[in-house]
Amino acid sequence: MQTTTTPDEVQPGPTRRPPHLRITGKDDHRHATWLELFFDLVFVAGAAQLANGLVDDHTAQGFLRFAGLFVALAWAWMGFTYYLNRFDTDDVLNRVLVSLGMLAVAGFAVTIGDPQGSAESARLALSYAAIHLVLLALYGRAWLHIPPVRASLHLYFWMFGTGAVLWLASLAVEPPARMWVWAAALALEFAFPLLGWGRLRGLPVDREHLEERFGLFTIIVLGEAVIAVVVGTDVAEWKGSSVAAAVVGFLGAVTLWWIYFDFRSFSSVRGGRWPFVESYGHVPLWLAITAYGVGTKLAIKKADALAEDPGVRWALSGGAALFLLAIAAFHVASGGREPKTIAAARVLAATGLIALAAGAAGLKLVSLVIIVVLVLLVALLLETLSVRDRGRLALSRLAALTEPPEPVFRLPPRTPAGPA
Repeated sequence: MQTTTTPDEVQPGPTRRPPHLRITGKDDHRHATWLELFFDLVFVAGAAQLANGLVDDHTAQGFLRFAGLFVALAWAWMGFTYYLNRFDTDDVLNRVLVSLGMLAVAGFAVTIGDPQGSAESARLALSYAAIHLVLLALYGRAWLHIPPVRASLHLYFWMFGTGAVLWLASLAVEPPARMWVWAAALALEFAFPLLGWGRLRGLPVDREHLEERFGLFTIIVLGEAVIAVVVGTDVAEWKGSSVAAAVVGFLGAVTLWWIYFDFRSFSSVRGGRWPFVESYGHVPLWLAITAYGVGTKLAIKKADALAEDPGVRWALSGGAALFLLAIAAFHVASGGREPKTIAAARVLAATGLIALAAGAAGLKLVSLVIIVVLVLLVALLLETLSVRDRGRLALSRLAALTEPPEPVFRLPPRTPAGPA
């Protein structure tokens, strides 16, 4: 007789442990693994490269390039994060494939700072296509070992397969048209999960682990903001205005951290398609934090100068505004509905920051930093009123109970194996 084993019966081991689907309500919550934390390091390098590129070129074209490449970097991180969240394994083959993914991301990061030349952009496209191929290999392995989820995995084959083809096809055109092919590829990939949401319901996620992973990546970009303050202070003269800009800019980074993690501590995402708001909404949030750090660094270097450079204003004040708008979107997607007055005040604060970015050329940069951080402190107060109101917290839990429950995914029973 030929015997078979289910994925849950496979004994863990460092040599070979096929992937298995983590089932909501069955598997215990797990924390980020050492492999995932190691994997994040290469994205630290990529975020630093992007920040340095924006420091060197904070024109409108520089912002557009920064935003597009940042989206690509964040999307690559999400691709690996969602796979590792759903298919928990830590054998040799998984480590090798994830390491190859790190190598591909490293290649992307090397050319991410200045991809305008034909040769540089070609290397970047090849590196990003390689990221897709590694993801296809990972999902192919899951398809091989977990037959019940094969129909759901077809979405990922189409998504990453189409993306790989488009990034390779971009080599047939020269810059800047090549960048537009990249934009089309990313837009198409972002659309796949939204359009194929029905299939994804068969692939449950460990929400606690996912929130932890998103929080860790937020820490990475917040770290870039802190580094920007340190580096900006290192190159600036130690005079009163520069020191004030550095201290207040650091306070702003702390405030961003406080607002985000206060929200995460008390939030519960609604069902249906609302989780897409939080997952996709993190991309502009991370971009905003990175831009804020760049703006702070530039403001420290020329603290006594007028804020005549629109790039500095939009990085600093515009980045803070985009952060608040992302937090506002997260509240809309949350199961606990905050008072409308708080939501309106938060949007008003973001609008004021946008107005500063657009028309504060007559202010000194040190004054601009102070005003921006004062607005962020007001936003922190609003967040405190929103999430720490015990009455609102009770309503949040009640709202979560009234949401229709998500179906619990269960593997279908296996039929007994026939005679060999």
